[in-house]
Amino acid sequence: MNVQLFNPPNFYYSGLYYRMMPPLGLPIISSVLGKAGHHVEVVDLEALHVSPEDFRDAFAGQKGNWADVIGFTALTVSARGAKDCIKALRSVGFEGRIIVGGSHPSLAPEEALSWGADLVVTGECEGNVVELFEGNQTGIVCGERVAIEDVPAPDWDHHSPKVNSYWGNTALVRPNPGITMWTRGCPFSCIFCANLIFNGQKTRYRPPENIEAELKDLKRHGCKKLYVYDDELVGSRMPDGWMKEVADRIEPMGFEWVTQGRCNKRYITPELMADVKRAGCRTIFWGVESFSEKVLKAVKKHTTTEDIWHTLRVSRDAGIENGVFTMIGNYMETEEDLAITRDAIAKAYQEGIIQYRQTTYCDAMEGTEFAEIQRREGWYHKWTEDDKQQMNNFHGTPTLPANRFEYWMNEFRLACPVGIPV
Repeated sequence: MNVQLFNPPNFYYSGLYYRMMPPLGLPIISSVLGKAGHHVEVVDLEALHVSPEDFRDAFAGQKGNWADVIGFTALTVSARGAKDCIKALRSVGFEGRIIVGGSHPSLAPEEALSWGADLVVTGECEGNVVELFEGNQTGIVCGERVAIEDVPAPDWDHHSPKVNSYWGNTALVRPNPGITMWTRGCPFSCIFCANLIFNGQKTRYRPPENIEAELKDLKRHGCKKLYVYDDELVGSRMPDGWMKEVADRIEPMGFEWVTQGRCNKRYITPELMADVKRAGCRTIFWGVESFSEKVLKAVKKHTTTEDIWHTLRVSRDAGIENGVFTMIGNYMETEEDLAITRDAIAKAYQEGIIQYRQTTYCDAMEGTEFAEIQRREGWYHKWTEDDKQQMNNFHGTPTLPANRFEYWMNEFRLACPVGIPV
């Protein structure tokens, strides 16, 4: 069976060309289907700058060589692209099976089915994806999870463009970046989190030998640096000795990598961070969001300012650069709270314990608790494709007028003038 899997375009609507790193779901599914004997091609339409019209024309020109089954993944940001590409396929006469999955279809499966798909798969699906692609089932079906040790490495041999050709989530991983994920799941449920598949779950850690094998494959594909794209690789309770074994296995490869983490006084220890550094970590971007205790509680961050200061200092003492993610427009956040965060950022920057800062506004993505709170309180603004990566179109909150967003964005820039290199 011939299968094509597509990551849909978003640039066409937003005007923002987004080519950070490829989504991992499609090359992992490609690996699962490939092991079952099927020929699979993965094409990232966003990275290749292919509009729905370009896609339609190119596909029509290949009639007679169409795949047996076509799949799409979709985030909310790319849902319109997926819908328009599916309509384009049907408009040129494609009558084969179309299957969609990903975060947005998991949130709104009936909507995804209305795009013209035959089957919508929700959640993780490595456990039953082969039978779903081989079968004739239609409608909506729940994907089946497999044990973390059974999730295969992504198949980059059949991926276009090449994995090492992306810009990377940050310039810190250029040139020749690769992407990898070492854990799945996050036990927390911050009200703004749009990770609708993995949040609220116990973190599952891949076997170190699987990570080693995957990184050897990335090196074969010309990758020199890595973005370890876990929700929070460090900051939750790890299996005993897990990071030490990872470091023992991958240190000789010489990769330099960047990842994300959670500030936690209990689990961020000098011993852990020494192993993280030894494994090749250059920079960790910490999900700080705010230095206001009131705001941290309101967004259900389960982090305190004591956790944040401890983490930043221990990480920097280990020789790791710290970046902090901060947001403007958090739930219940006032200008007084923003002043607390600004002053803390300035202090941390002056002390040399943070090197980078990124500030966005706290958007209410569909499916999140924050969106439900806004609806309930009567100030919800529906997110649209042209909101451009949470950087523009701040609509204000009951505690922060929209016309104060730029003022506070500039205050944060002055507090730490070094943004995350992009």
